Amino acid sequence: MKISIQVFPAKNGDSFLVSYGSEVYRNILIDAGYSHTFNHCIQRELERLAAQNESLDYLIITHIDSDHILGAIALLKSNFKENFINIKNIWHNAFRHLHNLNDLPETIDHRSKGLLNRVISRGFKKSEVDHNNGEVSAKQGTTLAAHILKGKYLWNAEFNGRAVCIENSRRIQLDENSSIFLLSPDSTKLEALKKYWTGKLAEYGIDYSQSAKELYDDAFEMLMSWEKKKGVSTEGPKSSTSETVETLLQEIDICDTTPTNGSSIAFIINIQEKKLLFLADAHPDIVLKSLNEFQSAGLILFDVIKVAHHGSSANTSKALLEKIDAKKYIFSTNGYKDKHPDKSTIARIISRPTGFRRELIFNYITDNSRFFDNLEWKEKYNYSITYLTEEPYTLRLNGENF
Repeated sequence: MKISIQVFPAKNGDSFLVSYGSEVYRNILIDAGYSHTFNHCIQRELERLAAQNESLDYLIITHIDSDHILGAIALLKSNFKENFINIKNIWHNAFRHLHNLNDLPETIDHRSKGLLNRVISRGFKKSEVDHNNGEVSAKQGTTLAAHILKGKYLWNAEFNGRAVCIENSRRIQLDENSSIFLLSPDSTKLEALKKYWTGKLAEYGIDYSQSAKELYDDAFEMLMSWEKKKGVSTEGPKSSTSETVETLLQEIDICDTTPTNGSSIAFIINIQEKKLLFLADAHPDIVLKSLNEFQSAGLILFDVIKVAHHGSSANTSKALLEKIDAKKYIFSTNGYKDKHPDKSTIARIISRPTGFRRELIFNYITDNSRFFDNLEWKEKYNYSITYLTEEPYTLRLNGENF
């Protein structure tokens, strides 16, 4: 069984392609970064898979945020025109998955319709689009939900078309050799997102009980992408030369409380004996609770951990790190936003006693990755640093064990 993870250069975003198999391969794309990520990396790789008669078995969009979904919009838009790869399943929570749309009327009053179109016409944040060379026009039909509907893809099929959340399905069997164990979100996290959405509509004077399904999907996606990230660490690099691992460990936990990050789809991919942990931007409380259900006693050793929220300390609590460890930790960010990864996150990871050498894997060279590229610390804390900055940006796992 060969297993590989491509860690695409998604700027300050996320995009991973997990491929595994022996003769027949499965391919799972987890987020798609920005449109730049699709144009320069993802499309070429998916076309290569299609040329080998392979499909994209799953496209998993973990939550609504520009650095995760803009590339997926570009992907689905291009695939609708060119049909260059078969996409078998899509996981993504939209407006329709937070409400029972069958209980809502099909009509919408003229005023609310106009206000919703104003929300949609604002588009995604200009700073995000410009920084990442994207071409996302501000009009209805540019959203991910719109393209999923247009392409008639299987959408949250393993959850009977409902929300991807642990109450609807916990373990999804992919085949005899692999499965996904869902860690986040739960109904409480999705209810918080719904409450945030309702409050935002009230600011616009819109009553969401008057429903036009596709219109609300689009407006929901646009509004959530503009969410202010309150409660998220913006630690960034400090100029002090006296900083050490020990001083960084003294920083207190700051928990992410943002509804969009709380709605993140986080999970474990089990492939035979291998365990891969993808944490998206999930809140550490729900992840820890679910991990204890996955394995109640003792430390869980993973082969790979994709560190939550680009290494934000607000998503990597001390309690969470008491439950998990791995030989390989992936940090996905160029440090453009919030100067991630936070130094305190890295310090928390490397400082724990270990019987193996941890490998910190970065897809960009950042100020904070350089800070830990310290020979004395590498020896003292038993870790190494690897940069996946050149094609094919690939991490291979076959044959490695603890």
